Amino acid sequence: MAQSAGDALVVGGGIVGISCALSAQERGLDVLLCDPGEARRRASYGNAGCISRSSLFPMSGPGLWRNLPKYLLNRDPGLRLRYRKLPRIAPWIAAFMKAANMRALRRAATALDRLTSRAFDAHMHLANPADAAGLIKRQGMLRLYRTEASFHKAAHEREILLEHGAKFEVIEGDALHELEPALKRPFAKGVLYPETGSVSDPGALVEAYRKLFIERGGRIAQLTVEELRPEGDEWVACLAGDEFRARQVVLAAGGWSHAFTRALGYRFPLAVERGYHLHLAPGEGPPLNRPIHDSGGYHMLAPMRQGVRVTSGVELAPLSAPPDTTQIDAAVREARGTLALGAPLDNEPWMGARPSTPDGLPVIGEAPRHRRLFFAFGHGHIGLSNGPITGQVIGDLLLGRAAPFDIAPFSAARF
Repeated sequence: MAQSAGDALVVGGGIVGISCALSAQERGLDVLLCDPGEARRRASYGNAGCISRSSLFPMSGPGLWRNLPKYLLNRDPGLRLRYRKLPRIAPWIAAFMKAANMRALRRAATALDRLTSRAFDAHMHLANPADAAGLIKRQGMLRLYRTEASFHKAAHEREILLEHGAKFEVIEGDALHELEPALKRPFAKGVLYPETGSVSDPGALVEAYRKLFIERGGRIAQLTVEELRPEGDEWVACLAGDEFRARQVVLAAGGWSHAFTRALGYRFPLAVERGYHLHLAPGEGPPLNRPIHDSGGYHMLAPMRQGVRVTSGVELAPLSAPPDTTQIDAAVREARGTLALGAPLDNEPWMGARPSTPDGLPVIGEAPRHRRLFFAFGHGHIGLSNGPITGQVIGDLLLGRAAPFDIAPFSAARF
C-alpha cells in the first residue's frame, strides 16, 4: 500500500534538492525528500566552493570554433571527450555547437544574471538558521591570466559583466602579489570578483542544510527512487518496493534527472559534465586567501578545510564511465607551478557528475506536459551557487505563486 509523501516529494538531496525542500517547507508544505544519502556522489560535494556572482557564461561561446581542433584531439585540458560514448549525446553536441555565438552568449548571460545576482543572499538565508554561516566567506574569486593576449580575449566577458552590474577589479604587477602573496608564477593580469563567496567545505554546507530540514520537521527517505509516474491527480514514487504518493513532485536529481525525464517521454538534450578534485597539503609560505582560477592552466585552487582543493576542467562522459584522471593529473602539475603545494591528502581523486544543458541554462519550472511536476536540474558547474535561489523559485511555484523573477528562459519548453 502506498504511503503518503505529504504535500510535495523532492527527488534528489544535493544542493538544489535540499534547497527546494527547505523552501517548500518554509512555505508551510509537508515535504518528503528522497535521496540515497551518498554524500560523496553529489556534484555539490566536490566543487571549488564558489558562490559566484560573475558566472554568467555558458561553456559554449564564440571561442568554441577557434578551439575546436584542440577539443577534438583532446589537447585542451579544459575539455576532454570520451569518444566511444559521444553518439549518446549527439543532440546535445549539435545544440552546443549551435549556441557557440555571441548572441546566444548574451542571451544566456541575461538569464543567468537573474540567478547569480541573488545567489549569495539566498545562501545566507539558509546558512544563518542552519548555523553554517561560518563556512562561507566573501573575499571574492581571482581569475588569473598568464598573458596580455589571454586577458584581452576575455574583454567581451568583462563588458557583459558591466552591463549587468557585476563588480570586478583588474589587478596587475605588485598589487597582484600583494593580494595573493602565495602566487609563485608571474601573471600578466588578474581580475578580482569581490561579490563572489567561497565555501570552505561544500559537503558540510549541504549537510547543514539537510540537518536544518530535519530539525524543522522534514522527512528523508534514504533510498533511490526507481520509478516516478503520474496516477490520477497524484504522483507515485517507487523506492525499494515501497510506494509514496504526493500531489506534487520536484525533480532535482542532477545528472540522474535524465533517466526520469526520458521515462516520462521527454527528450531533453542533457549531458554530464564530469569533474575531478584532489586535496593537497599547503606548502611553505603564505596561505591562499580565496579561490583562484588559473585560466592558462585550466584549473582552480580553493582553500578548504581539507587542504588546498585542485579542481579539473570538464570531461564529457556518461555517468557509468570509469574515472579517467588525465585532467586532474595535468591540473595538479600546473597547480604546483602556481602555488607551493605539499603532498596529496586524498588516496585518490574525487569525481562528480554535473547535469549540463547545451545552452548553459538550468531547467527550472513546471513540466510542459505534466501538471504538478516541477523541474530543477541542469545547473552545470554553478549548481552550488544557484541551488538556494532555485529553491526559492520552486517553493513559490509549488504554492501556485508567480516566480520572483522571469524564469521563461529556464523553461523545459525551449527544447
